[in-house]
Amino acid sequence: MIQGIFLHQGVMELKKAAALVLIVVILMSCTNVYALKEQQLILHMDGKQVTYKAPPVTIKLDGEVLNSDVPAVIIDDRTLVPIRIITESTGASVDWDGESYQVTINTGDKRVKLKINSSEMDINGSKVKLEVPAKLINDRTMVPVRAITEVLGLDVGWDSSTYTVLLTSPKAEILDMRYDSREDAIILKTTGDATYRTMFLQEPDRLVIDFHNTVFRSDTNRIDVDRGNMLRVRASQFEVNPNISRVVIDLTSPSGYSIDYDGDAKQIKIRTVNTIDDIRYVDAGDRKLLVVDATSRLDFQTMTLQKPDRIVVDMFNTRLGNMKDGSIPIARDGIRAIRFSQFEENTVRAVIDLDHALQYNIENSEKGLQVFIDGFPLRSIEYVGTGWKTGTLSIDIRERVEYSVKYDEDERTVTIGIPDKNAFIEEGEVLINNGVVDRIVSIPYKSSDKAGYIVVYLKEEARYRVTSPKKASEIMLELSAVPSLYQDTLIVIDPGHGGADPGANHAGVKEKDINIDVSNRLRALLEDLGFRTLMIREGDTFVDLYERANIANAANADLYISVHANAHETNSSIYGVETLYYPSENSELDYRDNYTLAKIIQQELLRELKTVDRGLIPRPNLVVTRETKMPAVIAELGFLTNSNERALLLTEDYRQRCAQALSNGIVRYVNEILLTNE
Repeated sequence: MIQGIFLHQGVMELKKAAALVLIVVILMSCTNVYALKEQQLILHMDGKQVTYKAPPVTIKLDGEVLNSDVPAVIIDDRTLVPIRIITESTGASVDWDGESYQVTINTGDKRVKLKINSSEMDINGSKVKLEVPAKLINDRTMVPVRAITEVLGLDVGWDSSTYTVLLTSPKAEILDMRYDSREDAIILKTTGDATYRTMFLQEPDRLVIDFHNTVFRSDTNRIDVDRGNMLRVRASQFEVNPNISRVVIDLTSPSGYSIDYDGDAKQIKIRTVNTIDDIRYVDAGDRKLLVVDATSRLDFQTMTLQKPDRIVVDMFNTRLGNMKDGSIPIARDGIRAIRFSQFEENTVRAVIDLDHALQYNIENSEKGLQVFIDGFPLRSIEYVGTGWKTGTLSIDIRERVEYSVKYDEDERTVTIGIPDKNAFIEEGEVLINNGVVDRIVSIPYKSSDKAGYIVVYLKEEARYRVTSPKKASEIMLELSAVPSLYQDTLIVIDPGHGGADPGANHAGVKEKDINIDVSNRLRALLEDLGFRTLMIREGDTFVDLYERANIANAANADLYISVHANAHETNSSIYGVETLYYPSENSELDYRDNYTLAKIIQQELLRELKTVDRGLIPRPNLVVTRETKMPAVIAELGFLTNSNERALLLTEDYRQRCAQALSNGIVRYVNEILLTNE
């Protein structure tokens, strides 16, 4: 009897313990349910107002929570996420077309188009079915998470206990980092593609790129570039768990950028260039303007040209992006058309064709620029750009008077006083805003001052020279912002061959054409630095060798640079650069230092072109170096008989680098030899 009682009590204790465990389990379950209790949202979707009830959905990318003003939602058992938050976190771009209700995602290698409420998406022209269509919810484009992550190359998971979408970037390693001068790009050698996030920081300007789920294993972690607007590149393992590799590009100015992955080569290319998204003409009543929309502030130069009249705007470190070369017909208000093109690899040129000369000014913005074309605001004043940093100013006052000119160094203004009330002076302002002049202000005759005034506001480093007589009805000024250090140095540039003499001729490439192109580029570089230049030939003409030397001697030039391409008739594998010179050290009557000039030119060619050094070659019987009276060299820029070097010389980028190398050599020789000997 007593044993039965003890057994009954034991059973009761077990039941109590089991009940206690059950209570704990229920409490724990209630805690989880409480953590995931439903949220109630009012959604505007498909033209209706919908009440949405469900636990909140969290989105994590590589362990980091992505926050959005519109949360992810679950519709028809599928999770829809705001497209912009994911694409911006992985480096892709998104464009929205409100008229067609279509969103376009550009990842670099994929272009994806999604239409609201469509059950398919377009990937590079191929149609792919969607489990649920994209939706416009509370004015935000929402897409099925699995579809968009597959496009972006992300792994996707789901934690049902916390209602969390788990996005993981593909794992990758950065094995090497280098700068490719031909492509003007930072090259990252990787084991695969990597998603990234970018930031632009200022003071100083720099582009920061964080590659997710990526390990940095490159031995090179810093490169001093100093080309274009790129100063240097730094990289490191920024974080671990999760792994983030950080690349920082130090810039001279704000810049757009492009990041592309080459799956075949397994490398990421980073370029710091601005992209132009749109070029258009706007007729705003009294003001007509050319509008350029870009990814960032543009570095530009302008000039006006005549016969025919046109305004040229070159935008540097810039590409047309998805645009193609084109033109906009205008045919009114003195404007014929606007043309634009990828003038050079990283230079976009816009040309405004005019019926007659018109005044203009340019206003820069954070994302592009505007060229205002103002017609004839001041009929008496005409400014003509004769180069990027030079111009002439003419003031027609219609009365022959004795005028005064004063310069204010602090304000950088040239004030022309005209003490004649009968002189024609309008009231107004001409905005120029180019490399020389900011603006010109015209002030009519004031009886209190007994004069009227023309005030010219110069840009930094700009200078002026009055070229009209002290008493005149038309006042003329020459303006220049080129450096004054080299203004008295004359460089003769001799494009080898020409006319009936093509020079080397291989695979349809004529040496004379390469020579004149590089020579024109060299002239532009030297004139921007302030040198005076003299071209032996301007076009495709033949000039006798002795005549070439006579032209240089008659001009009393300081240096003679002959530009050539090379050839080897029996060995097409030979390539590289060489510099020829007259061995003046062997002549008692020749006091020129040709060897030093040749050595410096060869050094700069090798530094810029990164090619084979074929050395300095003394040639006593070459007319143009023997008969000239100033230091002279012949620069052989590469072999047209070598297929690789010929292909390089056919690119604008390589010919520009050839010109830059020659310019660098000339500057070095002038600074180190000519100016120190004066």
